[in-house]
This record gives sequence, structure tokens and C-alpha cells, in this order.
Amino acid sequence: MKKLFALHPSIILDEFNSLRITGFYQLKALSEQSVSFQTDDYFITIQGEEVTVLALTEQSAHVSIIELKDVTIRYNPNEERLYES
Repeated sequence: MKKLFALHPSIILDEFNSLRITGFYQLKALSEQSVSFQTDDYFITIQGEEVTVLALTEQSAHVSIIELKDVTIRYNPNEERLYES
């Protein structure tokens, strides 16, 4: 049987004003100017003039960013894993 959805998380930053995450993730922090997610061993933080969460579901997130200021992606294998590979 074929899988209809990706097995691994993906992060797409589109036109520097939209972030989409698919797959398993955790929302770590949220404010009016920033949002942080963890997917597997990667931790991503987005900062902008205004950050708005458009959609959050179990396996996807969509965030709008006005005037992107900073993107940080950190690899940290010591943090708790979201699921077993």
C-alpha cells in the first residue's frame, strides 16, 4: 500500500513571508514577533515584525511572517525525540 503523506518532516519558507511545516513537530514558543518549532532533532525559530499562526494541525503548521528578521535552525540531538524512527 502506498503512503499518501510524507514520512519525514519538511520545512518550507516561501517568499520569506510564509512558513509551512509538515510531519511531526512540537510548537515550543509563540509570541507576536516569533515562533519556535521542533521537528526531530532540529529546532527552528522565526522572528519578524509580526508573526501569525494561520493553521496548526497534528502534522502540519502554517505561519505568516511580516518583515522577516531572523531564521535560526539548530541541530540538537540531545533534546527529547518526538517519535521513534
